Formats: sequence, structure tokens, C-alpha cells
Amino acid sequence: MLVSDDDMHDVLAVLGDESGAAHRAAHEYLDALTKTVLAELMGESDAKSATEREQWARAQTRFKEHLAKVGAQAKADYISRQRYAAANAKMEVWRTQNANNRATERVR
Repeated sequence: MLVSDDDMHDVLAVLGDESGAAHRAAHEYLDALTKTVLAELMGESDAKSATEREQWARAQTRFKEHLAKVGAQAKADYISRQRYAAANAKMEVWRTQNANNRATERVR
């Protein structure tokens, strides 16, 4: 048997875990905040053109740190999504196994 009934307890725990939703919300929030951080930094620049202000802002430590936070949160988000997808696939295998077992017993 590929997936046991006991494995399904772990699968249901993963599918019922809300931490993935928290990771996704944090990732989306930080990603949306990127333009705001950039605009705030551009406002602090003394450069004449918008291009120069943007280049200056993107070179600032605050912006780089923000991008690192976005990246870390994106990683947590995608790990959570992968866990959920793997658990869902395992559940589908379990369902198929059980359907096949029922079909085999009906044939006997």
C-alpha cells in the first residue's frame, strides 16, 4: 500500500494547518509594500531626475533589506504551498487506492 490510513492523519494535519495562509498573506503584504518603500526612499533623494532618484533608492540598505524580507517570506510561502500540494496528492493516491480496493472486492 502506497499510502496508509495512518498517513492520512498527517495529511489532514497539513491540510488543516493555517500557517500556510499566514505565510502567503505576509508575502503578498511585503510584496505590495515594495513600491511604497521605493517611493519613500526616492523622496529622500536630492537627485534631479526620477531615474537618478530611483537608482539611489534601490541602492539603499533599507531597500535591499526589504527585498531580503520579501524573498524570505516568498520562500516560506512557496514551501507551504508545496507542502499543501504534496499532502493533497497523497490524499488523492489514498482515495484511488481505496476505490481500487473496493472495486477488487466487488469483483470477487
